[in-house]
Amino acid sequence: TVISDCKLVKFLQSKKNCRRGAFFQHFGEAVQECNGMCDNCVSSIELKDIDATYHTKIIVSLLQEMQQNDQRATLLQLVDKFKTKWKHSAGCSNEAVDLKKEEIEQLIVQLILDRVLKEEFQHTAYTTNAYVVLGPLWKPALQGNRPVKLTSAIHSQDSGDRFKSAKRNQMSNLEAKLDDLRRTISSRNGGVFPHAVLSTEQISLLNCHTPTTIAELEKLIGKVKTDKYGSDIIEVMRSETGSGKDSGDGAKRQKKDKGVVFVESSEEEG
Repeated sequence: TVISDCKLVKFLQSKKNCRRGAFFQHFGEAVQECNGMCDNCVSSIELKDIDATYHTKIIVSLLQEMQQNDQRATLLQLVDKFKTKWKHSAGCSNEAVDLKKEEIEQLIVQLILDRVLKEEFQHTAYTTNAYVVLGPLWKPALQGNRPVKLTSAIHSQDSGDRFKSAKRNQMSNLEAKLDDLRRTISSRNGGVFPHAVLSTEQISLLNCHTPTTIAELEKLIGKVKTDKYGSDIIEVMRSETGSGKDSGDGAKRQKKDKGVVFVESSEEEG
């Protein structure tokens, strides 16, 4: 593992910040609402801070001992060594929390980003090995003079349900039905994300213009999506609007075209 691009690694490590917002900021664009399209926003993660100062002391002392014996360890080897030593030293701190394997890995990466630790590379003819060694700021960490906080995620189904409920409360009845439809189609066609069936913007357009024919629908969401999902969408539209119009392409529009914004899908549709 190469942890050289701090911004990229911090982006990947983050359990709180919106992924899409980070992309917009990186490219200097105006931040747009995520609408639950990234993992952090849709999972409604509850976070807790763990005092990892004692855990850090153990990691640093392990590496110091290895360095004195002219030994090195990769990140995964260091995790295993930490778990072994933890079993024999956890009693020294009554308040220390037992960390999961992924949390130990997260802590080591965080310490590399904070320059408590660093990576060293060994190049061979066939591969490059990355080792974790002591960094410039290891002494204050070993002495416990450098408090370390580790942010851990608690995935709560209840909080996720509250997030979805709040989001749906902001939708109209038609938007909620279209949201249900895109999720149903997504589960029916494995590997297709709900927003790839209908984007949030397209659901808003359908709610605004209420198309009830294939021809009307195609002008709003494009031919590809209409061919794939048109019959299901029209069924929902007609049931919601109470329209019995024929959905053929030759049917006349009963609504004015004035002011209608025709949007082709921006997602890859293959």
